[in-house]
Amino acid sequence: MTIRIAPIEPQWFEEKAHVQSRTWRELNQGKIPQEIVDAITPQFALKLTEAHAKDPSQVALVALDNDHVIGFAELLRTPRPPVDRPEAAELASLYVLADRHRQGVGRMLVEAGKRAIGNDRLVLWVAGFNANAQGFYRHIGFHETGRTQTEDMGPELEMINC
Repeated sequence: MTIRIAPIEPQWFEEKAHVQSRTWRELNQGKIPQEIVDAITPQFALKLTEAHAKDPSQVALVALDNDHVIGFAELLRTPRPPVDRPEAAELASLYVLADRHRQGVGRMLVEAGKRAIGNDRLVLWVAGFNANAQGFYRHIGFHETGRTQTEDMGPELEMINC
């Protein structure tokens, strides 16, 4: 297994979109309203991917194994409201195929994301029901700030790595 992290390129857009749709469905099925689960189709994810790749305020990275996408991260240079942390960048999304969990892929994506965005301080929102993700983020140095928000996925916790 030789995993590499790379900035997303058009050759990986479609495969990344399929990974996004699949991981979204696996994570959220039965936990959020079905219409929200169903909204992230590969076609919708492809449109998001194309838009994010063109946006200079964002960084999109893919984790590749034998040139196949097994995960991705998207970061924003400036966090979205309600985050009020101008010193931080936002880890907007991080998804890795379930059969590749606990192999260092997520950590590699976060570390590469910090370098690509040019900021070691990251803030993120994680679904309150996603104990696995919360444990992962704690393991790599994040902690809860105590701030919460309620979005389409229900309660979300703010975490930061400082």
